[in-house]
Amino acid sequence: MDLPNRDRVLSGSFSCLTIIILLLGSVLTLVEVRGNKTDRLALLEFKARIVDPCRVLSSWNDSSDICKWYGVTCGYRHRRVTVLNLSSENLAGVVAPHIGNLSFLREVYLQNNSFYSKIPPQFGRLFRLQKLFLNNNSFSGQIPSNLSHCSNLLNLDLRVNKLEGNLPAELSFLSKLQQLKLGFNGLTGNIPPSSANLSSLQVFITNSNNLSGKIPETLGRLRNLNFLSLGDNKFFSTIPISIFNISTLTTFSVILNQLEGGLPSDLGFTLPNLKSLLLGGNYLSGPIPKSISNASNLIQFSIGSNNFTGNVPSFSNMRQLSFIDLGKNILGSGQSADLDFLCSLTNSTKLKVLCARHNALGGRMPNCISNLSITLSWFLLSGNHISGVLPSGIGNLINLEILGMWANNISGNIPSEIGNLNKMKIMDLGQNDFSGQIPGSIGNLRMLIELGLNINNLRGLIPLSLGNCKNLLLLDLSTNDLSGNIPPQIMYLSSLSLYLDLSQNNLTGSLPIEVGNLKNLGELRLNGNRLSQQIPSSISSCVVMERLYIQDNFFEGPLPSTISSMRGLQILNVSNNRLFGQIPKYLELLNLTNLSLSYNDFNGALPTGGVFGSAISTSIVGNKKLCGGLPDFQLPKCNYKEAKQIRTSRTTKILISTISVLVGVACMLSLLYFFRYRHNKKSLASSSSIEGLLHVSYHSLLKATGGFSSTNLLGMGSFGSVYKGLLDQTQSNVAIKILDLTHHGASKSFIVECETLRRIRHRNLVKVLTACSGFDFNGNDFKALVYEFMSNGSLDEWLQPTAMQYTTRRKLSLLERVNIAIDVACALDYLHHHCETPIVHCDLKPSNVLLDDEMTGHVGDFGLARFLPETVHKLLVDQSSSIGVKGSFGYIAPEYGLGSAVSIEGDVYSFGVLILEMFTGKRPTDDMFDNGLNLNCFAKAALANRVENVIDPVLLQEIQELEKRRMVAGDGKNKSWFSTLKCLALIIEIGVCCSSKSPRERMDISDALIKLQGVRKNFIAIA
Repeated sequence: MDLPNRDRVLSGSFSCLTIIILLLGSVLTLVEVRGNKTDRLALLEFKARIVDPCRVLSSWNDSSDICKWYGVTCGYRHRRVTVLNLSSENLAGVVAPHIGNLSFLREVYLQNNSFYSKIPPQFGRLFRLQKLFLNNNSFSGQIPSNLSHCSNLLNLDLRVNKLEGNLPAELSFLSKLQQLKLGFNGLTGNIPPSSANLSSLQVFITNSNNLSGKIPETLGRLRNLNFLSLGDNKFFSTIPISIFNISTLTTFSVILNQLEGGLPSDLGFTLPNLKSLLLGGNYLSGPIPKSISNASNLIQFSIGSNNFTGNVPSFSNMRQLSFIDLGKNILGSGQSADLDFLCSLTNSTKLKVLCARHNALGGRMPNCISNLSITLSWFLLSGNHISGVLPSGIGNLINLEILGMWANNISGNIPSEIGNLNKMKIMDLGQNDFSGQIPGSIGNLRMLIELGLNINNLRGLIPLSLGNCKNLLLLDLSTNDLSGNIPPQIMYLSSLSLYLDLSQNNLTGSLPIEVGNLKNLGELRLNGNRLSQQIPSSISSCVVMERLYIQDNFFEGPLPSTISSMRGLQILNVSNNRLFGQIPKYLELLNLTNLSLSYNDFNGALPTGGVFGSAISTSIVGNKKLCGGLPDFQLPKCNYKEAKQIRTSRTTKILISTISVLVGVACMLSLLYFFRYRHNKKSLASSSSIEGLLHVSYHSLLKATGGFSSTNLLGMGSFGSVYKGLLDQTQSNVAIKILDLTHHGASKSFIVECETLRRIRHRNLVKVLTACSGFDFNGNDFKALVYEFMSNGSLDEWLQPTAMQYTTRRKLSLLERVNIAIDVACALDYLHHHCETPIVHCDLKPSNVLLDDEMTGHVGDFGLARFLPETVHKLLVDQSSSIGVKGSFGYIAPEYGLGSAVSIEGDVYSFGVLILEMFTGKRPTDDMFDNGLNLNCFAKAALANRVENVIDPVLLQEIQELEKRRMVAGDGKNKSWFSTLKCLALIIEIGVCCSSKSPRERMDISDALIKLQGVRKNFIAIA
């Protein structure tokens, strides 16, 4: 081809190529314009469905390019939306389905807003999507399964929403997914085994959902996984061994599940990169692997609230360790080497939290704790068996904020160096054997908000320097041997709001008038001291106070009238003081739920309004000059006629007194004559009211009790006092109940009890030996009942021991409690179903259950008993019907308070409460039970969750000790812990059922007895 022709051909080809390029450019421009328009419309639809209070989307309008809209990023070439970032902009509303039209979208950041409704399934059309952050919103419904179509997805974060339903198995198709975060939702079902197909997964978070079942073994195939969080779900069975072979793991958390089994012995070698191992709140058992020391990168180690046993291994290689929680296990053996691990932690220079509370750790507190890192903030060893002294080097831990050492056996003085810990906020050294004085340096702890030194042997004065702790919310110095006056400086701590407890000491003097400065205090306990003088009127300034306990002191005078302004007061106990005067009417107007005025010298008419409308909520015993009130109080009627004042000269008074004495002596001699030789009906040696029993006289009972000496006083009840005595006739110890006949209803109670005990005989009822009804040496009526002596006192003394008993008396074992519960059930079953006439006890409670030498339970005190039907015995009806059903607060059936008739179901209610108290260790009158919460609700809630949360810690410790012994014996697979908890759950169920609010819902005592006997059989088999 010649050159001109070639040029023409090339020129024509170039022209064609130009035309093609121009046409292609036009097409691309048209596509871009149309695509850009599609994105614009989608974003405007998105905007139309949300609320934008901060107007961050004001730039989203037709007058500007969408690529310049706030939160929008476009690609450089095609000008399509690739990133939508509106995180933390206070937006709310529904995400429009048009989001699926943004087909070039690669990243979506909508976290930390208030979007709600369902996640649009149209997200599944975004096949270019790599990152989707919808966390911390209120999305609901299920996770769209078609998110699996987003095949390029790298990061999916749906945490902290309201999502529910199953975890879609389709998500396992996302082979490129690196992070899957689904925590804090309401997801249910299992983790699909197919999740193992997420071969690129590095982070897998499903914590705080309702997922259940077993953790799939297949998760061990995720060889790139470094963060696995499955905590706070309902997973059970064992942790798959395959997970412990994922050598890339840095964080592994399964806290708060129901997992069991042990940890592999080579854990520290198979997980060498581990930084956080969080296993707390499960049922894991066995020893802590010694190989854990090889995990030298470990920062967090938490195994609290499990059943781990054995010695705690060394942590000497863990120099990065910051957080260690070993609490609430069965670690230790009570030996001196138990605390050696503390010394190994001196190498952990970044340690902030050290918790080993509630274990079985023993031995002396090592001096090496002085060398722990000064970064230590929390140091908790409470609830162990640690002895020795608290080293003075504790003062080196200058950044310590929480120090918990309560419930150990630590002795000696509290070191004065404790005052160096000026960052301390909470310090609890209670329930130990500390002695000496409270160091004055404690006043240096100016950031302190809680201080507990209760139940020790501390003596001396309360240091004035405590007045420097201006941030104190709680101060508990109770049950020590502190003496002297209450420092006014304490009363200037206006920060005190939770409670101030100075009870059970030897404090003297008056209550400082500065008490009025405690304007924020909710509870004040001063009971069991030797405080005197009048209650200061300034106490009325404590306007938010709810509970005031000042019983068992020597306060005198009337109740201050200013107490009327304490409108928040709910519980007031001023019993056993020297208060006098009339009971103020203003008490009717307060919101009191419990009032005790007993054993004072109040006089006059008892008010009838407010708290005085219930004999259950108000106690007035021991005030012999009261009258009136509602019939339930059984007080004499008030005589409002004024007696004429007889003016008598001194001589006349002496004459009348002399004549009265002579007449009295003559009458007494006459009576003695008749008592000894004529045996008439009014002789001092009157026969027993129960035929055929031993005859006793007032004189013999006086001699038996050492003149009714207070040293022989066993206790005081509703109608009298019980003494220990030695009868000449039998030369055996007996219990003698002396009726206080000045108490209205006492005589009737005596007749009822005699009549009841005459009819019944059972091994689990207190055996009556005789009764005495006659006169004392002054000619006053005298009535007494003599019982078989129970050497181990009442069940109440064992369940709720005094401070002295707490330190000297062993605790009731689990089997002993079950046996006593069965004994009480047997007694009630006999009374309800096997007597000629059914008998209702009406006052079943721990103080009326007595224990003999063999710890067998016997039900006593039938002063309020009733026969059913009552028409069977008219005499008893006449005598008992006016007594009124009183019972005891906390144990009396609720229907009685509404006027319902006496029934055996009422006894069953009391039995249920007694069972719950025996196995939870909590009284039904505990201060924690208010605002509708009671012992029944408390126990019932635990049945639906974890029953061990309500079991008496003494029993839990016993079970742990048993399990520990079994583990030491080599029975590594023993399940006695779980079996025992199941049995305890059955007992709690019995208690809850018997104490149901509705009588119809309560089980019969015969059924309860059968169930308890079955539980005992299981306990014996486990043991």
